[in-house]
Amino acid sequence: MTKNASGKCYELILNYNCNARCEFCSQGDFDKSLNAPFADIARNVYTAWKDGYRRLGLTGGEPLIRPDILKVIALGKSVGFRFIRVQTNGIKLADPVFCRALVKAGLTFCKFSFTTDRAPDHDALVGVPGALKKALAGLDHLRKLKIRLGTNILVNKRNYKRLPEIIKFYLDRGITNFVIIYPVYNGAMAANAKKLGVSLRDCEPRFDAAVKVMEAAGLPGEILFLNTPPCFLRGREALAIGLDLFNTLVTDPLGGRTDLDANAAAAKVKGPPCRSCALNGKCRGADAHYIENFGWAGFVPVKKAGAAKETAAAGRVYFSDNERCLVEILRRQPGASTRQVLALSKKIVLCRDCSDGNAVMTAAASLTAKGLVKSSFGGGVYRWSLARPYGEIKEGL
Repeated sequence: MTKNASGKCYELILNYNCNARCEFCSQGDFDKSLNAPFADIARNVYTAWKDGYRRLGLTGGEPLIRPDILKVIALGKSVGFRFIRVQTNGIKLADPVFCRALVKAGLTFCKFSFTTDRAPDHDALVGVPGALKKALAGLDHLRKLKIRLGTNILVNKRNYKRLPEIIKFYLDRGITNFVIIYPVYNGAMAANAKKLGVSLRDCEPRFDAAVKVMEAAGLPGEILFLNTPPCFLRGREALAIGLDLFNTLVTDPLGGRTDLDANAAAAKVKGPPCRSCALNGKCRGADAHYIENFGWAGFVPVKKAGAAKETAAAGRVYFSDNERCLVEILRRQPGASTRQVLALSKKIVLCRDCSDGNAVMTAAASLTAKGLVKSSFGGGVYRWSLARPYGEIKEGL
C-alpha cells in the first residue's frame, strides 16, 4: 500500500453487463455474464478502507442494473466512505424513487456518460431509443437532491464539431464538471473506427473552443481531457489527464487488480515528435491503436506547458462543486471561519476536496470575484458571508 492513500480512489468494476449497446464501447468484446459476487465486493470495500482509501468508485458495464446496487452503496457508506461515485449511462435514473434511494444509501457523486445534447444522435450512439430523455430526467432528479454531478463526453465523428454547444447545454442543466474522453480503439470502437473515428488533429480546434466555453463560464479548471496527448491542447496542456498520477486502483469482476499509474503506459507509444517535446518526461505518449489508425499527423512538440486561463466570467453565473459547497455552508452559517467551513463541509456532499484551507480560500476568492461572497479578517481569522441573500443567488440553470 502506498503512502497517502486517502487521496486515492478505489474503483470497482461491478459488472460488464449493460442496458445499452454503445457503438463506441471499449468493452464490446468483454464477457457480459461476469458479475462481481457481493461477498467479494464487500471484502474489497473493507480492505480498501483499511488500506487508507477514502474514495470509492463504482462502474461497469452499467452498475445501476445490479439488483444489489443500493446494498453495495450502503455498504460503502457504513464502512466510512464519504465519497461514493457511480459511473452510469443514466437510463435507470429516470425513476425519481430510485434516485432518492441511491442518495439515501450514500451516493455522493453521479458521473453521467452523455455523448451529445441531441436525442436522435445520443440514442443512436448508445443503441437505446429514449435514452437521452431518461438520462436528462435523472440529471434533474439528482440535481434537486444536491449531490455532485459530472459527465464524461466520448468524442466521435457524430459529436466533435458541436463540442462547445454540447458543453454549454449541460452547463445550463447543472453540470459544471466535464471530462472529454478521446476513445481508445478497442472493442466496439475498433469495429466502428471508420464510422465513428475522428483524428485528434481534427478535434483540436473543437477542444480549444470547448475550453474557452468553460473559461467564459468562470470554470477554467473544470474541464479535463482523457486519452488526449497534451500537444493537442496547445497552451492548456495541463488539462490533459495523465501528466500527474491517476491515484486509482481498479478491481474487475474476477478480482484482478490494476494500478492505473503502473499500467498507464502499457498501450502507449512514442514517436519522432515526442523526442523534442518539453513534456516527454511526463507524457506517456499516444495510444498505439490510435497511431495504427491515424499515424503521427498533427503531433507537434510542446515547448512550454500551459494551464487553463483564469478569465472573468461572462453572462450567467456557474458554480464549481467547491463553490456550491461554500454557498450552501454560508447559507447555513453566515460569517463562518475557514475552520468552521471545513467542519461543516463534512455534513454535506457537494464538496470535491475541502480537506484543507486552500480549497476554501480558492472557492471563496472565485465567489468573491463573482460578487457572491464577502470576507472579513480579524484576530488572524478569515470569515466568510454571502454578499447577498441566499434566495437572490441563482446559478445559470
